[in-house]
Amino acid sequence: MQKWYLAHCRPREEERALQNLSNQNIEAFYPYAEVKKLYRRKLVTRTEALFPGYIFIKADLNVTSASTIGSTRGVRHLVRFGAGPCEVPTEVVIELMHHCDSDELRDKLTDLPQKGDSVRIETGPFAGLEAIYQEADGETRAILLLTLLQNATPTSFANDEFSRVPKT
Repeated sequence: MQKWYLAHCRPREEERALQNLSNQNIEAFYPYAEVKKLYRRKLVTRTEALFPGYIFIKADLNVTSASTIGSTRGVRHLVRFGAGPCEVPTEVVIELMHHCDSDELRDKLTDLPQKGDSVRIETGPFAGLEAIYQEADGETRAILLLTLLQNATPTSFANDEFSRVPKT
């Protein structure tokens, strides 16, 4: 009977492991999400693993041995707790498949502020002041709502000039 297992992969070789497992007719799942991040002052969309270095494998270990899976290029070994490999409940994997790369997941993983988030200005003449993030202004800048002299003023700042204030 096929069950889901957790496999540890070699560094940054999850895609290779998926391809080689697929070549052996072994089903595998690599949960990821595309998130927006700042890279060299620009907004970029990147694919990030939810569990870096791990993939889920569906196999019948009576038919396909654990050593066959472990010797697949990109895979280090099946994760074990005690004597046997770690079984992952099917419901958990199916739930991950449904939520993988969803808008809700993207919002949780992104390090960028969302509209209405408090940010702290780090550099320039307004360093130390807090503002409210409004929206992106192109790839390298953002519009912040800065309160000066009891008046809220939308102002454009470079993406590397402010950071999100952690929510408490």
